[in-house]
Amino acid sequence: MSTADKRSMEELFAVLEAAFDNYRADIDRFEQKRRPADGLFGLGCSLQNDPCHDRLDQSVEQTIAAMCALHPSPSDAERILRLLLRTDHEQWPLAAQWMLYALERHSLPVIPFLDVDRAAVLLKEYARRYRPWNRLPAQKKIIQTLKQFTQAKC
Repeated sequence: MSTADKRSMEELFAVLEAAFDNYRADIDRFEQKRRPADGLFGLGCSLQNDPCHDRLDQSVEQTIAAMCALHPSPSDAERILRLLLRTDHEQWPLAAQWMLYALERHSLPVIPFLDVDRAAVLLKEYARRYRPWNRLPAQKKIIQTLKQFTQAKC
């Protein structure tokens, strides 16, 4: 990878991190101006209907596509996955937690750029974090893809 590509990859990491920072700022702003009864019985404003979720999803999707187009190194792929498969969901409001879980699906095109050792470590950590009875469809697919990747490369 040339230095121009590496710089572009670093710029994309900054864009991805900024997308999460902006989302958090949007959530915090929403929570500050929210009234106690908002969202009850479908009245008032509800965080789950705020367009900030769609903005984050679009930003992450576009950034991941651009990163994959640069063919990230195994270490960059791991870094991307650790950003997407974050572990701090519980520190976010509930409506944002569901969005963070949903965003994990964007990790699938990044997995082929890993090496087997990194994939095995991520698989072990991720599978331990989400027990089979608590996995959402995206999480099941990520675990399945990581397993297939590690088995195919052995």
